[in-house]
Amino acid sequence: MIAKNDIICFLGDSITQSDGTTDKFYWEYIAEMTGATVYSFGVNGAQSCGLSEQLKRMEETVGGNFDILFVFVGTNDFNHGVELGDFFTVHEERVPINSDASGNFTEFTTVRKRDFVFDRNTFKGRLNIFFSAVREKYSDKRIVMLTPIHRAYAYFGGDNIQPNELFSNKSGLFFDSYIQAEREAADIWSIEIIDLYRDSGLFPLCDGSAEKYFHNAKTDRLHPNAAGHRLIAEKILQKA
Repeated sequence: MIAKNDIICFLGDSITQSDGTTDKFYWEYIAEMTGATVYSFGVNGAQSCGLSEQLKRMEETVGGNFDILFVFVGTNDFNHGVELGDFFTVHEERVPINSDASGNFTEFTTVRKRDFVFDRNTFKGRLNIFFSAVREKYSDKRIVMLTPIHRAYAYFGGDNIQPNELFSNKSGLFFDSYIQAEREAADIWSIEIIDLYRDSGLFPLCDGSAEKYFHNAKTDRLHPNAAGHRLIAEKILQKA
């Protein structure tokens, strides 16, 4: 539940920063609907490897004086073909299972052990890097991941033409693989998650949804319009 006196921060990409709406962004609707103080530090085109810089700007503005941090990211990692990678590596390790009265280990066994992967070149590694840092520094704060909304065709001219999510990226991966990775990261790092991909109701692959909720049904089915941003805000408030 977002309260009137809460300080809320958002990290994200263009949907949290600059494009699509001629009225308010979803985070501005949230401020309007709740009376909370809301900040957005999103950056157009941001990938998950850029979250740490956004977090730094947030800390320069509010320090640790916030109540909820929302993280809305992933769609640009897909668009740039970032490999998924792994959350863990696995190896075998010898561990004690018995000791004598003096505390000396007397019996050992060999079991499998997982270690976190912190690899800036993979999506899962990037999520590990960011959320391990946030968990370490802000263990007393609410951290909420927002999954991306569905992707459909966008034409921005030049070399920026983006097909809809029925096509794979240059790594041969489909968009829902990145969504599933975020769901898994929320489990691993004990992060709250609001699954906008599943629950927002925004589905720009359908003409009706694109015309009602997105910037331009012919050229930009990536960025919600004002009605789409309001729908996102309402869904977050239902869940948060």
